[in-house]
Amino acid sequence: MAEVTPNDVVLMPWKDTQPGFQIVPPGDPRLPAAAQVSGALMAKFPNIRALATVIVRGTPGDDLSLWRFGFIQLSFIHHDWAQYRGQTMADGSVFVARDRPPAMRNNICRDSVAESGLSGALERFPFVGPVIFYDSEMPMTSSLNGRMTGFMPVGTKVPAGGKLLFTVMFGDSPSPRWWGLNRINQTAQKVNDIYSLQYGHAFATMFAMQKGPGKPIDILKSFQWNVRWRAHFQGNTFNVTAAPRSGDLLDMNISHVVRGQPNDHRFQSRIFDITLPNCNNQIREASNKPVIRESARWEDWKVSH
Repeated sequence: MAEVTPNDVVLMPWKDTQPGFQIVPPGDPRLPAAAQVSGALMAKFPNIRALATVIVRGTPGDDLSLWRFGFIQLSFIHHDWAQYRGQTMADGSVFVARDRPPAMRNNICRDSVAESGLSGALERFPFVGPVIFYDSEMPMTSSLNGRMTGFMPVGTKVPAGGKLLFTVMFGDSPSPRWWGLNRINQTAQKVNDIYSLQYGHAFATMFAMQKGPGKPIDILKSFQWNVRWRAHFQGNTFNVTAAPRSGDLLDMNISHVVRGQPNDHRFQSRIFDITLPNCNNQIREASNKPVIRESARWEDWKVSH
């Protein structure tokens, strides 16, 4: 009987560049509509990629019809907040957060670009049910496959020699993030400028297989990765500059690859949880309705949640 074990998978993740940020002045066409007047800090994080090289072993002629291979990704840490201050203590301060209730409903979410609803169901057929994998299902018609959740076409057999070798790609990048350079503090009736921010996301990325619709999904190998940005700034509305302090950083980190699923109690029981919200939808909602707190004086805001 054909089989794939963790020993039959080589998983290689990497990033393509280093993260960076820009201070973009008001009116720049790259700015989102909500930041056209204020200008914005804009962060760009690298693409992360992974290549899974797989060997299916079995007896020549073993049926592999509709075996599915692909990546599953969860996000399980979110930090996304900024502090604004006026030029003097009497000008007040503002705290804006996109990482906590009611803006963000759940700290663990399923990261997937596969379509949901009727169109998604038709696209994933014959794999029915809620989305689990990161990418949409596509037939694997080559030994070298791009970014996909791939499945073996009906009639695929283990070839002579007892081995079938192929690759599957993964790719992702946190969407470019922006923070306005200033905000109107309605409580103090003053303009408050960006003072500090923290942004961070952590992900678990898992290569998995399924021996046809309705069969169990097995995690073969996995890794974790994150992006982090902690920064301070100084200046006024028209002249904001970075003011680095101890502990400030901007980086992206990738763990080593492990057999099976990551050994992390925070999300182990949620990998196949079909009730998890979609990360992209949740981030979009949180960006549109952030948590906002204002004060008529400078505050040391409680930033944890």
